[in-house]
Amino acid sequence: MKWIPVALGLACLLAVGCTTTTVRSTQLAQGAALIAIEPVKAHVEVDTTRTLQAVSKTKVILGVFRFGDREFAEYPGMIFQRGPGAKERKAAIHKALTGTDYDVMVNPKYIVQEKNRLFSRTVTVQVAGFGGHLVFESHEE
Repeated sequence: MKWIPVALGLACLLAVGCTTTTVRSTQLAQGAALIAIEPVKAHVEVDTTRTLQAVSKTKVILGVFRFGDREFAEYPGMIFQRGPGAKERKAAIHKALTGTDYDVMVNPKYIVQEKNRLFSRTVTVQVAGFGGHLVFESHEE
C-alpha cells in the first residue's frame, strides 16, 4: 500500500511539463499591417584555407529526457534534413562557427552515428566544412 502514493506522485511529476508559446501577429490596433520586405542581395566569400569542425552529442533517456547541446544554427530558407541527427547537425554547425568571424558554413559534410540501447538513444554528429562571410551588395540610386 505504500507504493500507491509514490506511484501517484511519480505520475504527477511526469504529467507536469514546461511550455513556451510564441505568437506572432501582423494585427495592429487599426487593422492588418502590411510590411514591405525588399530582397537582400548578397554573396558568400568562402575561405578554403581553413576547415571548420565540430561534434555534437545528444542522449535521450526513456524517450523524454534529453541531454545535449541547446544552441543551434538557424538560417532562414536553409533546409536541414529531417531524421536522426537533425538537431545535432544544427548544433554542430553552431559549435563550428562559435568563436570565429564566419557567418555561415559552406558545404558541410556530416557523419551521423546513432546508438540505441534498451532505455536510451545516443546521437553523435561530426561536421566539417568551410567558413564563409556574407557580403551584402549596396544598391545606390
